[in-house]
Amino acid sequence: MKAKAPVRRRRAQSGSAVLEGSLMFLPFFAIILGIADFSMALFITGAFQEAVEDAARFTTTYNLTYNGTPYQTQTQAAKAVVYSETFGFINATNDAANGYVQVNYYFPNDLTTPATCATNCNYSWTDSNGNTSTVEYDNQPGDIVEVRVSGFPWNWMAPVPTIMPGKSITLGADAADILQGLPGTMSVPPAP
Repeated sequence: MKAKAPVRRRRAQSGSAVLEGSLMFLPFFAIILGIADFSMALFITGAFQEAVEDAARFTTTYNLTYNGTPYQTQTQAAKAVVYSETFGFINATNDAANGYVQVNYYFPNDLTTPATCATNCNYSWTDSNGNTSTVEYDNQPGDIVEVRVSGFPWNWMAPVPTIMPGKSITLGADAADILQGLPGTMSVPPAP
């Protein structure tokens, strides 16, 4: 009789192992999906940050050709840099529909309002050292260019119905740089 008792216990315990395994599977799966969700959001934000930094850097060169494609304005060239470096998350089509990418130029004495003058606006300002400068173009050397990605929606892969039912977060990034001197062949900056 003593030989059969352990067999019965093992059979009774085998059902509890299945139950325990199934109860552990749900939290484990939720943790894995949570890690994947946050990792993907961080990856996309990092890609956006790298793209806007490269676009701002590219804009300071006054080059209108990117990857062999010529563009009419610096803004178009900067946006092309962002499109090519965001792994297809942002492209010309969804940017045109949603306005995810903005390129702004700022005068050195006003970093809160984007420059809006057309060519030859003849705006003068005095810096903190008393030096007077005349602004003739939105994108002249010494002005600041800002490239920004904003409002890009990211939906969670596995929404939890009671906590976050299909809610999305918005991702973005921005970078700025000072426009340097014009290349030797240019006397006037290209259209902003």
